[in-house]
Amino acid sequence: MSLQEHLKKIDIDTLDTKGIYYKDIGLFAKKKIISKSDLKKIDYENIDIVLKFYFRNKTIKRTVKYSNITALQAVKKAIAHRAKLKEELELNGAMEKKNFKSLNELFEDYIEFKKESLSRKNIYSTTTTYNKWINDSIGDLAIDKIQAPDIQNIVNHMLKIGKSPRTAQSIKQILRPLFNYAIDLNLVDSNPSIKVNLPSFDNSVNFQLSEEKRKKLYQEILKYEPLKYRGIMIFLYFGRRLNEVLTLKYENIDFEKGFYTIEDKYSKIRRRQEYPLLQPMFDFFKVYETLKNSYVFKGITTEYVTAHTFREHWKKLIKNADIEKMRIHDTRHLLGNTMVNRGESLENIGKVLGHSSSTVTKRYAKTSLNTADRLLNDYLT
Repeated sequence: MSLQEHLKKIDIDTLDTKGIYYKDIGLFAKKKIISKSDLKKIDYENIDIVLKFYFRNKTIKRTVKYSNITALQAVKKAIAHRAKLKEELELNGAMEKKNFKSLNELFEDYIEFKKESLSRKNIYSTTTTYNKWINDSIGDLAIDKIQAPDIQNIVNHMLKIGKSPRTAQSIKQILRPLFNYAIDLNLVDSNPSIKVNLPSFDNSVNFQLSEEKRKKLYQEILKYEPLKYRGIMIFLYFGRRLNEVLTLKYENIDFEKGFYTIEDKYSKIRRRQEYPLLQPMFDFFKVYETLKNSYVFKGITTEYVTAHTFREHWKKLIKNADIEKMRIHDTRHLLGNTMVNRGESLENIGKVLGHSSSTVTKRYAKTSLNTADRLLNDYLT
């Protein structure tokens, strides 16, 4: 699908939104024009806006990104940014370019640009992988001199020393948006990472437990001590990612209405999401006491429990449940596979697990919380 098919014209009566387009990921699939009332649906989300204007018979396009503000505020900022770019063109005949001598310098600028829309964990893993495999190999090269074979050599080396295709794929996953950023800055015309080849591999996940083992795991969770770690395990068992649980705050929980919110900056898909508070969660909070103005799972010397600390408790839980091997993230795979085996639709399962899908967003935007509530309560039995 081309970029043009994703762009939705923004039209607000009180603002000059000429050349301002929302880069849609499926929420407004049936709309060609986005109104002021539509914008409220994406308040405080990660918002990509494309600026378009013409100069010397050429279409100029730039993408600007906003997060943690209302969509209307993002549009106003985009309008001002478009005006500034257009003025630069008219005065200088060209837009001011950022001057990067190497890919490493571009990467540093890219990380700074993305720090508001990516989680700390994502930034850390991206930076670690970049420094390990890309920095010394092509990091000192000029951006416009890097070609697909340069990147392919990195991938081939990783495969040669025994790294899995899944691990090698991370190189492409880092460099593709990085070069797209360079394109947006008018530094290069094409993205060399697109042409990098990877061997095919099975990306499916098939972690399962017998019903007996699954129920045994759940029972061990419900009696695990200390209580704090039991609470973390309950949230994990019902589909949340570890980072989402550890960073949960009391302000994110609405006990009266019976749901909790994962903030966009802690969500892997960078989108604010709501999930139902199930009875085991209510039962946990009846006996769990901690500061109500802090993270729910507060650490002893840290703001919240660290993943490293929790892993030691996870190992004990798995041993108690007589499970030979199960990663923390396998709780999500267990939930997903169990629901598939029960005949639930992929759309519903995607909502419960918090997957990013334009189809799910479009069809279940209003009923998703009730759907998740029904599916997760069924999972109790």
